[in-house]
Amino acid sequence: MTDKLHAADTPPAADEPPPAEEPPPAEELRLPDELYVPNELRVPDALRVLCRLDDLADGESKGFEGAAGSFVGLFAVRQGDQVHVYANACPHIGTPLDWVPGRFLSADRSRIICATHGAEFRIADGLCLRGPCRGDVLDAVQVQVNDGVIYVSTTAGV
Repeated sequence: MTDKLHAADTPPAADEPPPAEEPPPAEELRLPDELYVPNELRVPDALRVLCRLDDLADGESKGFEGAAGSFVGLFAVRQGDQVHVYANACPHIGTPLDWVPGRFLSADRSRIICATHGAEFRIADGLCLRGPCRGDVLDAVQVQVNDGVIYVSTTAGV
């Protein structure tokens, strides 16, 4: 009579890793204490961090990526404590507004300028004042500024 070894009965070779252990049930999973963030400091699921307010100088603009899966980016303009965020798309033909990456404003920083046809938009509400889309408005994005951080919707720009 011969003894036959089954694969499950054979010990792993020296160069093979040991079999993986089953993960604990979800209710037992917990972040290590150094990574735990109290609920009151967490970003709500429907919002994402755009940037810190200090990263956007007063009177300046900055471009950002759009929502996951979006082809349209976002841009923000700061005027004092006010931050205005819009989809980076001209209402005339949908092209990006920036002349070069991150440059959206006129030389005197009083208007948003479209790089394609020179349309001029009011910063406060995105209304086109001059150009082929006069009377149209930029697609505004709802903004929240809390504790020096700028938040927008996770779907902003879609």
